[in-house]
Amino acid sequence: MTSPTGVLTRPSRRGLPRAARRSPTASTDSALRVFAAATTVGLLHALDDAVLNRQPGVPVDRHLPALLVVTLGAALAMLAFRSGGTGVRAALALVVGSLTVTNGALHVVHVSSGELSGSDVTGVLAAAAGAVLLLMAAALPFLHRGERGLSPWPRWGVRIATVVAVGLCMQFVVLSVCVGIVQTHLFRDQIGAPSPGFGEVTFESSDGLTLSGWYAPSRNRAAVILVNSAGGDRLGSVAHGRLLVEHGYGVLLYDARGSGESEGSPNGYGWDWDHDVDGALDFLTRRSDVDDGRIGALGLSTGADVLLEVASTDRRIGAVVADGATGASLADVLEGDVVSTITMAPVMATVQLLSGTAPGPPLRELAARVSPTPLLFVAAGSLPTEIAMSRVYAQAAHEPVELWTLPDAGHTNAIHDEARAYERRVVDHFDAALLAEGAGR
Repeated sequence: MTSPTGVLTRPSRRGLPRAARRSPTASTDSALRVFAAATTVGLLHALDDAVLNRQPGVPVDRHLPALLVVTLGAALAMLAFRSGGTGVRAALALVVGSLTVTNGALHVVHVSSGELSGSDVTGVLAAAAGAVLLLMAAALPFLHRGERGLSPWPRWGVRIATVVAVGLCMQFVVLSVCVGIVQTHLFRDQIGAPSPGFGEVTFESSDGLTLSGWYAPSRNRAAVILVNSAGGDRLGSVAHGRLLVEHGYGVLLYDARGSGESEGSPNGYGWDWDHDVDGALDFLTRRSDVDDGRIGALGLSTGADVLLEVASTDRRIGAVVADGATGASLADVLEGDVVSTITMAPVMATVQLLSGTAPGPPLRELAARVSPTPLLFVAAGSLPTEIAMSRVYAQAAHEPVELWTLPDAGHTNAIHDEARAYERRVVDHFDAALLAEGAGR
C-alpha cells in the first residue's frame, strides 16, 4: 500500500489481534506439522497395539473403547495446538510427548533385550515421536516468547504461574497416567527351561485363556498355587516354589494372563487374575497326587491382593499366605491419605480404560470374607504403607488370621531377608491347615 505522500509502505501489524500477529498460517506452521506428525505416529502405534498386533487370546473389540478415547484426545490436542499460543503449545507437546514416549519406551526396552515381536516396531517409532515432542516442548518457549509485550512484573508472573500449573499437572495427572500406561503394557520376559523338579504344564483360565506354567508333583498329597506380583510371570516366585517343594508340597507356578507364555493382556493390578486362579484350582483338583481340601495359595504383592478376592468365595483354597498385600483399587487407599487418593485416581482410571477391566470390592471387605480359611499376612517395611494397609486387612478379617510384620525386610523379599523365619512361618501355616488329620476330604 502507499502512504499519503505516495511512498510504498509495508502493512502494519500493530492493529491486528495478538494471536494474528504471532501465529503463522497453517501452511507455514512448521511446529504444527511436527506436532501433528508425531501425534499421528503415536496414534498408529495405539491402533497397532490395540487391534492389529493385540495380545494372543484377546478379542478384537476388547480395546476399541480405549482406542476411541485416545483418538479423540489426540484430535482435540491437535486442534488446541493449531490455535494455541506458545505456552499452550509447549504444554501440549510436553503432555502428549510424555504419554507417547512412556508407551514407546516399553517397546524400546523389549527390543533392547534381544526380542522383536508384535507392535514393537511402531512402539519404537512412537518412542522417537514422543522424544521429538519433548524436545519441542523445551524449545518453543525460547523460540517464541509470547509474553514479550508485557512489562517485566506481569511477564515473570505469567512465567511462574505457567511453570507451577504445568508442574502440578505433570505431577498429579500426567505422571499418574504414565504409571497406568506402564501397568497395562508390561512386556513379556522369556521364560526358558523349567526349574529343576518342575515340568511344563498348560491349563485354561475360567474365561477361556490358555495359561502356561510349571508344576512339581506333590509328595505329601497337598499342593500350593503361587500367584506372582505385578509382572505376572512365574519367574518371580521360583524361590518360593522351591521352598515348598523341599517340604513335599506340589507347587504350581504359572504366568498370569498377558505375561510370560500365557494368553491375554497384562494388568499390573490383577483385576481379572481371579479367572487365572480359578483355572489353577481346576488344574490341581484334577491331579491324582493332590487330595481334595489340601490346596493352598501363596500370593506376592498383586498376587496377594488377588488371592484375597478368590479366597473370599472359593473354599477349594484351604490356606492363604498374602505376602505384600497393598492395594488393588482407589478404595484401598488408607483413610485420610489425600495425596495418594489424588495421585492414584488417574492411575486407576487409566488402567480401567486401557485394560477394559474394573477392580473388585475393597480388600478389607474381601479379607473379612476369607474366614474360615486360615490367612497369614506378611508385611514388609520397605514400602511406606504396606504394614499399615496389611494391618487394616488383618483387623477386618476373622479368625483364623495372623499378621506378621517385618519392618526391615524388602517388599516380597522376606524369603531372602528373613530366610529361616520365613520358611518356618509359611511352612507351619500350610502344614497346620493342609496336612493336619481331617484336612482333606
